[in-house]
Amino acid sequence: MPWVEDSVSTGAQIGADSPHSTSVTAVPLLPTAPALGPVFTRAQALAAGMARAQVDRLGDQRVMHGVYASARTTLATRVRAALAIAGPDAAVTGVTALQLAGVDLPARLARDTRVWVQVPHDQHWPRRLEVRLIRARSPAPVTRVRRFPAVQLPYAWLHLAAEANLDEMIELSDGLTRRRNPVSSPAAIQAAVAASTGVPGIQLARSACRWSMPGTDSIPETDLRLLLVRAGLPVPAVNPPVRDETGRPMYWLDLAYSRAWLAVEYDGADHVNDRRRMEDDARRRRYLEDQGWRIITVTAADMVGNPVDVVESVRNALVMRTRLYGGP
Repeated sequence: MPWVEDSVSTGAQIGADSPHSTSVTAVPLLPTAPALGPVFTRAQALAAGMARAQVDRLGDQRVMHGVYASARTTLATRVRAALAIAGPDAAVTGVTALQLAGVDLPARLARDTRVWVQVPHDQHWPRRLEVRLIRARSPAPVTRVRRFPAVQLPYAWLHLAAEANLDEMIELSDGLTRRRNPVSSPAAIQAAVAASTGVPGIQLARSACRWSMPGTDSIPETDLRLLLVRAGLPVPAVNPPVRDETGRPMYWLDLAYSRAWLAVEYDGADHVNDRRRMEDDARRRRYLEDQGWRIITVTAADMVGNPVDVVESVRNALVMRTRLYGGP
């Protein structure tokens, strides 16, 4: 399902500071335009009865060139603004579609404030630094996400392959197929890749599919799994449940080599000032250790500063516990 890049719409680079990408609190609309909605174009304002001088004073309410908002600028506001000038066949895609679906984004992509929009290849498009345009010769199928027209999420993920790196594509694929409330499936992602030969980044997307795993809970969890597997360790199970004697799931382990009774867990330290959370974590760890699990805890500092030490700790523990309990 081929598309081509639009060279004039990529001037706002990922993470770049742009006067058009900041959130602003807008002053209320002037009472001379009661018919205007939450997002409106300059032409609509004039048609509603506002004088040109009044429209010219709406600078603080501008979302992008020629489009204004009557309230604080949010993601939904920016999407409405882009769609207001993109035409009836437009749909959000890429970063924007995944944000609307609640998928966690890697840090670099999360700083991309452009609205990603798919339009037909032959559609005229005015220059907009605030928009990342995908001109599609054969547009990807469209659904609705939060009531907005959006490219189906596996294709929206695929559109990102032209700008994302391999780890980001894996993190996003894992995010689409997360354990809680997944918004896609491995089969749907693979089908999108199979239907999109010859498009920008397709080889990268194929590689990401080979490394991705469903059922994850977070980007750091994905990164920890990649660290271990790329170091030559076996692929761990992702979020396997630990059950009590009745078969009821008690806890889930981030990563586990179940036959060796070895768990590897990421600790983001987001509970340091939460006494109840700390007590729950201590109770959980005690229960798991009482059942015979060895738990290796990995922090963000370990991932950045001591990744080799993390791998060696897991490797050594896996060797010793495999001797006791069998293979991973």
